[in-house]
Amino acid sequence: MIKQYENTLRKLIIDVLGDADESEYNIPKNITNKWFKKRTSEQDKNDGFLFEKRIIFYADFENLGLIIDENWQKFAPILNDKKRFFVFLNEIEHFKKIIDSGKNLIKSQEDLLSGILSDLKNTITIYNNKNNLVDDYFIAITKISDNLGTSWTNSNKENQQKPVLKVGDDYELLVQANDPKDREIEYQLSHFTGKLRINQDSKRFNFKIEKEFVGQNTMLIIKAFTKDADYVNESIFKIYLTVLPE
Repeated sequence: MIKQYENTLRKLIIDVLGDADESEYNIPKNITNKWFKKRTSEQDKNDGFLFEKRIIFYADFENLGLIIDENWQKFAPILNDKKRFFVFLNEIEHFKKIIDSGKNLIKSQEDLLSGILSDLKNTITIYNNKNNLVDDYFIAITKISDNLGTSWTNSNKENQQKPVLKVGDDYELLVQANDPKDREIEYQLSHFTGKLRINQDSKRFNFKIEKEFVGQNTMLIIKAFTKDADYVNESIFKIYLTVLPE
């Protein structure tokens, strides 16, 4: 649950301040330099392939609170009571230290942790509902990455990269999607002509580039959806490849 709390804060920071390397987090440079070193290390471990590129995901837990504190005016409309938020944050940090030391939380601490996590999520949801955000109801594909180092997000749709592959290449795509109601997500990958269609529970697709894909603008369609929604709940993202003959 602590990881859920951390990632909820990271997503909130991204929504408010952005996730670019140059985002204005207003914290000392020696702290952000550590994030970049950690990301470089992670990139080296993965040979430059699928790894988390968003710099905020390399921030330590205590850095998240510092970012929110230094930019409180922007977070205040969402979190409302600064003192209350930081009392809860300090409790989570205390629980994290207990777990990191190899000990287990007692039942009352687990219950408090669960309550604080739910409170944070509800606070964000209430704010979003007041602002009638579609994100409160429908799944969204937030990012797609491949094993060539290419990534696509909603913010760069107008300037999409187009990787170049050859027939016979092994290709891998990682789909990141978020459902606001935490329903089970399923994934589909298809070629625009229907020559390829993969349905699976995993967000990671592995497939071989076939000769039918040859072209300068080969379109792949990625869909994330939830079957158990009471309404059509799906997000579709199109990416383009250049595929060379063998």
